[in-house]
Amino acid sequence: MKKISRKGFLKIAAAAAMSGVTAGALSACNSSSSSAAASTAASGASVYTAGTYTATAKGMNDVTVTMTFSETAITEVKVDTANETLELAVNSAEDFQTMLMDAQSAEIDGVSGATVTSNAVKEAAANCIQQAIGLTGGDAADNSADYGDDPRGEARAAAKADGRVFGYSGPGDWLGEAPAFDSVDSEVDCDVCVVGLGHAGVAAVLGAAEKGAKVVGIESQTQDNFAWYGEDIGAWNSQFAQDAGIPAWDLGQITDEFVTRSGGRADPGIVSLYVQHSGETLDHMLDVCKEMGVDERVYTYDNTEDGWTIIHLNADYDKIAAGNNIYDCLDKTNYPRKPGTRTWPATIQFMGPYSAEPVDGVAANSVLKYVQQAQLDKAVQDYGAELYYGTAAQVLVQNDNGDVVGVIAKDADGKIVKYNTKMGVVMCGGDYAGNADMCWALMNEYMERNEREGGLKKDFFSFMGGRDGSSLKMMCWAGGMIEPAPRGTMILGGGINSTPWGANSMLWLNSDGKRFCNEGNVTGASTATARQKNETGWLVTDKNFMQSICACGIEHSGPNAGRPQYYQDLIDDMEALPCSSEEQSIRSCFVAERMMSKIYKCDTLEELAKAMGVPDDKMDTFMASIEEYNAMCDAGKDDKFGKDASALIPIREAPFYGCAQTLGNRSASPSMVTMNGMMTDLNLNVLDVDYAPIKGLYAAGNSLGGRYGTGYSTPCAGNSIGMAVTHGRLAGQFCVDNA
Repeated sequence: MKKISRKGFLKIAAAAAMSGVTAGALSACNSSSSSAAASTAASGASVYTAGTYTATAKGMNDVTVTMTFSETAITEVKVDTANETLELAVNSAEDFQTMLMDAQSAEIDGVSGATVTSNAVKEAAANCIQQAIGLTGGDAADNSADYGDDPRGEARAAAKADGRVFGYSGPGDWLGEAPAFDSVDSEVDCDVCVVGLGHAGVAAVLGAAEKGAKVVGIESQTQDNFAWYGEDIGAWNSQFAQDAGIPAWDLGQITDEFVTRSGGRADPGIVSLYVQHSGETLDHMLDVCKEMGVDERVYTYDNTEDGWTIIHLNADYDKIAAGNNIYDCLDKTNYPRKPGTRTWPATIQFMGPYSAEPVDGVAANSVLKYVQQAQLDKAVQDYGAELYYGTAAQVLVQNDNGDVVGVIAKDADGKIVKYNTKMGVVMCGGDYAGNADMCWALMNEYMERNEREGGLKKDFFSFMGGRDGSSLKMMCWAGGMIEPAPRGTMILGGGINSTPWGANSMLWLNSDGKRFCNEGNVTGASTATARQKNETGWLVTDKNFMQSICACGIEHSGPNAGRPQYYQDLIDDMEALPCSSEEQSIRSCFVAERMMSKIYKCDTLEELAKAMGVPDDKMDTFMASIEEYNAMCDAGKDDKFGKDASALIPIREAPFYGCAQTLGNRSASPSMVTMNGMMTDLNLNVLDVDYAPIKGLYAAGNSLGGRYGTGYSTPCAGNSIGMAVTHGRLAGQFCVDNA
């Protein structure tokens, strides 16, 4: 690509701005430049250098286009196709001339039956237009570049001309310009300002305050409307878990599993920070709860119906089959479970009271809010931290060296407040799942799937509200970079997991009645499922369903014997179901909420298949797939997809159970939160495009990158909050230590 002069760039950029055109106007050898220039000229702006320009492109032979321009229009076109071998092409020169004049650009349909010649005409016409606007060749072009000392100047100009944000492949200017404030209504001085008081922000406030810093925390939501989501904290080798009988795990293996699941996209150092420090973080949080007078049920392990806080576990099937009391069947040591991916017990679940009846709402009974409130209370009462709710950060403040020295925010009354920091700003302002422009531009894989199913950008955002991406945009304006694609989201989806026991490694069959993946590989199941027809698939199990459940990993949304009564409820509910051709409902056993789940129960596999709606022409394949699966179970080897022998449970004994669920999952949108963020070093200090730390700027929580890679597939549940509190605490400490 030839260089664009600063003069030429400014001329086209200004003209494009006048007409609202951005796409492609400065990208050499890009046909979008011609359409952008045409739109700009249509506005009356001067965009062309008047004159006549000629270009040649290769069709079957040479095709020449000559175009004459005024400052605002193409005034004449001559097309020479005399050298072409196809008579239709030779005779279509006048048709091409008319199309180009009518379009006022190189974007024409061409002549049917003369595709090669049509493409050559469009290429040559685009070259003429590029000459006329000063992008390539010809006397009218000034090819001297003027980008100063910026080695990426030409790339920045090309991205802007292409209508993209520099450094990102997705469409549109989702970043925009940083707001400017000529004056503020008031100023607040502090050592550290924490933006966002979610899980990460709470930990950052206390972490910095305990280091002796004067800390201010600001939160965009009002205090009356503010709440913390979730109930689980993934914390490795905590004393809390070890006191409950969970052994200490090999933390190197844990980190390796995280990185393996991410396809190598997670930053091993960022993950290791979490894995190595999460246990001590959890223990510290519970110590604060004790100190601040929180109800002891919050920080006491008790898996009975009266208890509030448990640990996510699976159970020992042999003990269940032997008729032992379900409370004596917990498996605390036999890990990792590895049907396809590895999982270990590390999740502390602040579930709140047991409920035998269905409960609506995510984490509806969670008592984690008491844990987090205790952390803030300690920061305020013991260390003098100041918290400002209803105060939304607008832009970071930087000095002449680019160091972050504060943040400007708007309070609940619309007043502009400047928070001056001596040590730095810790950004814990969340993700961008609620920002359709950002999701469409940055969630490349999901956007492509969604659009192919007819999805639109306006609908491509989280249903949970908020999460506007402002935290990341502020850091980008300050020079930071969001980690490169692919970028994941919280809900991986995939497989047949809308079941009473949640994410599982049982037998799955697609709409053709065929097995299609290793059901135990949660990471692979997502993309494998997205490749299936958008039709019904089926899960099949039998009388020994509990053996299959006990072989499952304790994934995010996986089976949960941590509250043993849930497993007993499941056993009782499954036994009580009558055999029927109708779909029935029972209580689930994988989260605190007793959501109802759908299931079929029949006396024979043939009856089960008919009840679940397996078409007659797929019935033989359906039955043959089960027979093939049983043979692999007998052999103890999945020679098709590699599921571990521990999860190969044959399906032969009545009664038979099944679940029907739509596969495909191609139109998935960011259902909860996006799982990508800013690039940082191992001090959680945000990096610029040169990978140099921006002094005074730190990130944690869902604003932090390097955690997940392609999506939320992890060796324990609750690690999103686990990472938030661990990285948040560390970021607050690093901000003070590195000042």
